[in-house]
Amino acid sequence: MKLIQAVRGTKDIFGDNAVKYLKISEIITSFYTNYGYKMIKTPIFEETDLFKRGIGEGTDVVEKEMYTFIDRGERSLTLRPEGTAPVVRCYLENKMYITEELSKFYYIGSMFRYERPQAGRQREFNQIGVEVLGESSPIMDAEVISMGYKFLEKLGIKDLELKINSIGGTESRKVYRESLLEFLRPLKDELCEDCRNRIENNPLRALDCKVEKCRDLTIKAPILYESLNLEEKNHYEEVKKYLNIFEIKYTEDPRLVRGLDYYSSTVFEIVTNKLGSQGTVLAGGRYDNLLKQLGDKEIPAFGYAAGIERIMLLMDLEIKVNPKVYIAWLGEKSCDIAVKLGNELRNLGVKVAIDYKDKGMKGHMKKADKLNVDYCIIIGENEIEKNQYILKNFQNREQENFTLEELKERLI
Repeated sequence: MKLIQAVRGTKDIFGDNAVKYLKISEIITSFYTNYGYKMIKTPIFEETDLFKRGIGEGTDVVEKEMYTFIDRGERSLTLRPEGTAPVVRCYLENKMYITEELSKFYYIGSMFRYERPQAGRQREFNQIGVEVLGESSPIMDAEVISMGYKFLEKLGIKDLELKINSIGGTESRKVYRESLLEFLRPLKDELCEDCRNRIENNPLRALDCKVEKCRDLTIKAPILYESLNLEEKNHYEEVKKYLNIFEIKYTEDPRLVRGLDYYSSTVFEIVTNKLGSQGTVLAGGRYDNLLKQLGDKEIPAFGYAAGIERIMLLMDLEIKVNPKVYIAWLGEKSCDIAVKLGNELRNLGVKVAIDYKDKGMKGHMKKADKLNVDYCIIIGENEIEKNQYILKNFQNREQENFTLEELKERLI
């Protein structure tokens, strides 16, 4: 019989990665709550039009990567490829803008994109993200970017580089688009197939191409910053000013444009050189136009997302998951006491391991060593008669005798 395996582009999370995933989830909750963010959870699939209108029909995500299907009600539905559009849909549908001047959310969940699987990039991947709705200040841009950087640092990830740029508003990009097309069209036949297709649909994406030949050909492309109006330039300068105040180092990258149509003004990426071509760890920016596109509301917004699988590849935390205590028992009467003591210690928050197979002392010690515990409690007939149980320290191999009550006090 053929063994059924996980679908290509999906991965089970277990072992060390499960520990890392739980650690990330734990830090997310405490870290973002300190900044005033609330958890939000949206459905795993949405109406396809949400992503077509929100992300943009000319993007790679919508054209090539979405998992879309027709349900029994003849509706076109799509497994969410990203988290921002669903959060905005929830915000608008529930009219949160009426009761909240400023809304701040964080989320964690699965996303789906049909891409070529590789290290840090799967067809089902887990993502964390934050969204701030109702604030247009450049200080908020800088604070959210700073928060993302510090979040990665809190996970023990080092050697990160922050790249920033401003892509302005709709009118500024229209002006820039014309000058960029004038530059790109003579090069069309020399560009890669993706960039040739992008020239008419989404020419800014040609600047973000990872093909070395395309990057060389476009090195002298016009700079988007020069097409920004005075207000947009001032906003960008203020973002840089407050990044300095938050003590976050950054590099300006005029080629940074991001891949989704809803971005405007400030965009950023936090990258590493440890993941090869998939070096972006956390990225996002301002998307003031998205709420207009989806709900005809003039509400500013800013956010970012990060792939958990990529974060896990970079994490190097020594997270102790082994039990603190192993209880070795000898004899049926000892087993009952061991089970009762183990239950009481667990109720007090102590990690306890007990092997319910009847074995000798040598077998128990071998098991305790394998589990890499801090302590071993030894319960035998002699210990029961004297009400003195042995506590063996597995760090220095010393042992002492305690009553059951003394053991509890010693271990909590």
